[in-house]
Amino acid sequence: MKKILFSVLAGAFFFSCSNTNDDLPVNTDEKYLDGIFVSNEGNFTKGNATSSFINGNLSTITNDIFKLSNGRSLGDVSQHMVVTDKYVFIIMNNSNTIEVVNKKTFKLVYTITQNVSSPRFATVKNNKLYVTSLFNAEVNVYNTDTFAFIKTINLNHTAEQIVATDNYIYAANGFYSGGTTLEVINPETDTNTTDVNINQAINNIATNGQNVFVLSANDTTSSISIVSNNSVLTTKVLNQPIARNLVSYTNYLYYTAGTGVYKINNDLTTESSKLFNVADGDEYSIFYGFNVINGSIFTADAKGFADNSKIVIYKENGTIINEFNAGIGTNGFYKF
Repeated sequence: MKKILFSVLAGAFFFSCSNTNDDLPVNTDEKYLDGIFVSNEGNFTKGNATSSFINGNLSTITNDIFKLSNGRSLGDVSQHMVVTDKYVFIIMNNSNTIEVVNKKTFKLVYTITQNVSSPRFATVKNNKLYVTSLFNAEVNVYNTDTFAFIKTINLNHTAEQIVATDNYIYAANGFYSGGTTLEVINPETDTNTTDVNINQAINNIATNGQNVFVLSANDTTSSISIVSNNSVLTTKVLNQPIARNLVSYTNYLYYTAGTGVYKINNDLTTESSKLFNVADGDEYSIFYGFNVINGSIFTADAKGFADNSKIVIYKENGTIINEFNAGIGTNGFYKF
């Protein structure tokens, strides 16, 4: 009797499970559910910027996904991306637009054009998108749900990269390695408050959500500074000149110098260690794109913008995980 009852119940259970799975709606447009978005800058004035997608196990790449989903080209100079829970904001510098696409389908949702002035980099805080401008000393702010323009925040200098921490927004005045100021924005009032001065020209900034790490350099030396709230906590002088990229991942910072990839504790109490070298080439081109995502190190050689970029993904010990060809001028990798 128990055997018969078990068979009846088991049949009902499996039938129920099968029905539930069969009834799940499937959206065939949702092709991008787990992986890495790639920004391919394109040649200035040529309108050949593209976006790519590397799947979650890093085995395949799909190129030009904006055109695949929307039937038109992305535009001129894809400078930066911001990925949120629902959307990807693609900062189009020379097109003077911010293209907003659905994160899972990459279908166009909205094109922001109001008060967009040669946009460069962006960050999100409190449901607001903060965007720097190439020619104007300002940050323009937009609602990330309605995409409406909110206000312009005046800065003391033009700014490039911008990051958000728990308390503040930081915009780096580092245009072509010429700026030394980190401008601090209060996200509650959206006003520029105290500025933080860095000793050397700023090449890159990164954050772990609490502190900002500032990579600065000149022809003979490089430094990483930790900035908390409105002041520099400490500065570590590195042994390499002209370090270019900086990424915060777990409790470490990763940066590049020459053809090398380096790693250092994010409290800067230890010396940095060299992880591996990439292939020889122009150091500006071989690390045009760089990031550390889920423990994998992503690099992109822009090939001098004369050919499609080559993406190489490494383990920390220098073992190559995979290689891909992407679009022109690959400049960024962004976690889904």
